[in-house]
Parts: sequence; structure tokens; C-alpha cells
Amino acid sequence: MASEKKEKRVHKVVLKNVRLSFPKLWRPDVGQRDDGTTTRKYKANFLIDKKKQKALIQEINDAIQDALEDKFGAKIPKLKPEKFCLRDGDDEEYDGYEGMMYLGASNSKKPPIVGRNKEPLSEDDGKPYAGCYVNAVVHIWVQNNEADKGGKRVNASLEAVQFVRDGEAFGAPAIDVDEVFDDLGEDDEDEAPKRSSRRSRPSDDDEDEAPRRRRSRPSDDDEDEAPRGRTRSKRDLIGDDDEDDEPAPRRRRKPVEDDEIPF
Repeated sequence: MASEKKEKRVHKVVLKNVRLSFPKLWRPDVGQRDDGTTTRKYKANFLIDKKKQKALIQEINDAIQDALEDKFGAKIPKLKPEKFCLRDGDDEEYDGYEGMMYLGASNSKKPPIVGRNKEPLSEDDGKPYAGCYVNAVVHIWVQNNEADKGGKRVNASLEAVQFVRDGEAFGAPAIDVDEVFDDLGEDDEDEAPKRSSRRSRPSDDDEDEAPRRRRSRPSDDDEDEAPRGRTRSKRDLIGDDDEDDEPAPRRRRKPVEDDEIPF
């Protein structure tokens, strides 16, 4: 008589009031497997206080043990600490990990993310964020990839996240504008206007500066610039030697004194 097939159990754990770290909840983290294929996973670490949350840590360890027994029976292989989803935060050098256990969970599918009243949250809501406190649902499962030497490990699948309350955010502190900026007071009359300094047409002070845009016709100040459409001849530049036939002179700018030449 064939033995009955053992029913596969779901090893679910609800993490309550844990601190969120390294969240990739809105956009997947893109990685690469050893065989070159691409992975896209939503993931996060959850910090669990060793002293205040002993019962939760024990519940996770019990789920891990049950999952190992379901997979391997009585012959459970010995795995290194880095092969478990639950690890000791004192072995890490990250802020907030001291005195904590942390559970890393991931999923190729985006988990639902909700607020305190179970309302759906989006990235624009600004929460949850690294450092806040959340609830989360994870499934503990065992990987046994015979083709890979490191293929035996205990993983946690990230199923859902709920924002609980604010906490001190991890990462760079927020900028204090009172520290980095001075109080500029009212605008000074001699101060450049706040609007863009780019002018639609050059001013009198711009006579030695090339205009930003080419004009459709030369102005009176363009006496040394050849008009469009033809090349100026030598006669145009130096004039006629015959005084009687000399045309009326053009308006010329006042010569610039040596001490007025801009640098």
C-alpha cells in the first residue's frame, strides 16, 4: 500500500513591531546569478530586539526547524550561519544592528504594502522607510539545490508589510537649512534681479561682448561688423582717398581710453 503523501506545510511567521532596514519595497533590487541570469527581488531586513522580543525570535527559530524537518526529515544537514535567513546583528557593522537579530526576506513579486488602517501605500507616501517600525508576514522555506554546492539554505519569502510607527531614519541626516544657509534679508537695489540674467537683446554695456543670439539686422553699434548677405570690401573698411568724394562718416563710438579698457 502506497504511503500517503505528506502535506506540505506553510511556515508563516508574523513579525510585529520590528524595525525596517535596507528596504527595496517599491522597486526591485536587480542582481545576477552565478549562471549570468538576472534576478529582480523586492526585499528588506527586519531588526528584532534580542532582549525585548525573545518570543518572536523563538517563533522564527521554531519555524526554521519545522521547515528543515519537512525538507530533510531526521537527516538535517549542518548549515553555516550565513545560510539562514535569521542572523545575529552583532556580527554586522550597520547602524541599529547592535543587540539585534535580523531576518532577511525577499520575493520576486511585489508584496502588498499598507498603512496602520490597512490602506494601500505608495512610494509617494514616504513610508515605510529605513528606520521606521513595521509589521511583516514572511514564509520560511528551505532551498535544496543539488547542482550548487551552496544550494542548501533556509530562506524567508516576503509576503506583506504594514507601516506601524515612525522611527529614527537610517542613512544621512536631514539637512538643517538654518545651519547651512545665511539669512539674506531684503533684496538690495544694486543686487542682480532674481529673474534669469539672460537678456533678449544686449545692453550698452555689452558692446565688447559677442551677443548670445544673432540679430536679424545690424544696429548702429555694429559698424565694424559686416552685414549679412555680402562681404565688405576694402573700400568699405578704409574709405576713399579722395576727400571731395568721401561719403558722410558713420556714427562712430567714442574711443575707449586706456584706463577704461575692461579686463
